[in-house]
Amino acid sequence: MDKIYDVIIIGSGPAGMTAAIYARRFNLNVLVIEYNAPGGAMVNTSEIANYPGFSAINGVDLSMNMYNQMMELDVSYQAVKVDKIIKNKEKDFTIYSQNQEFYGKSVIIATGTRNKILGLESEKKFFYRGISWCAICDGPLYKGKDVAVIGGGNSAIGAALSLTNFVNKVYLIHRRNEFRSEKISIDKVKSNPKIELVLNSNVKEFLGKETLEGITVEKDNSLVNLAVQACFEEIGRIPNTEFIELIDKTNDGYIKVDEDFMTNVEGIFACGDVVDKKIRQIATAVNDGAIAGLAVSKYLN
Repeated sequence: MDKIYDVIIIGSGPAGMTAAIYARRFNLNVLVIEYNAPGGAMVNTSEIANYPGFSAINGVDLSMNMYNQMMELDVSYQAVKVDKIIKNKEKDFTIYSQNQEFYGKSVIIATGTRNKILGLESEKKFFYRGISWCAICDGPLYKGKDVAVIGGGNSAIGAALSLTNFVNKVYLIHRRNEFRSEKISIDKVKSNPKIELVLNSNVKEFLGKETLEGITVEKDNSLVNLAVQACFEEIGRIPNTEFIELIDKTNDGYIKVDEDFMTNVEGIFACGDVVDKKIRQIATAVNDGAIAGLAVSKYLN
């Protein structure tokens, strides 16, 4: 007979790993399924300076700290992608993934979000040929070059600052005149001589032959060409919820949950950036995961 886990957690970002740690400490049999690297979006962050207990820590290091702590508790782990979730008559669940099936008495969805793209016709040609979504991963490839960052939130600000450690110049392009980030970070950007702000501007076209060579930006009803060898898009994220149809979601695809992070389907919980909430930070993801892990234990008992 196939093994039935007490809880199957889909996703191993800070929310999913925290849920696993809490559930395992209540002696639940836990399986974590993750098709990407442990840590989620956190793993692509060069420096985390707002997580309690660390004045500053690299995103990869914090991700591995959480992962190692989880694995020390004998949590089962599968590196596959989930295709769908089915609720069975016996009130348990079947997870289908790459010709495999996993069975659980409960499920926690912690799949996080993925990057948005601009959707320009000229954009797809330069995916991973100059256009990137990970400054910490690809920034060193453009040492001494001129690059651009698109966006106005914390991710865009962090990417721009991180890139100044490698590149010659960063054009920070934002469609508004103000940033949606912490003031201390904005002040760092404005005082950094390597960063040039391109505000009230929209990207109209990506230029180049085989690799990215420039960007056309519309500013004050005029078109301006910026010569850059790379562009890092930080314009928001989309929840990874397409694979599940059982539960209630917002129009944007975020999962609706109650105060215990249970969905409208009994036995299915969700936590972290994938749920419908206002603030998405590592600290809030850990909070969500702790509550979900405790709630699952209560539900099963």
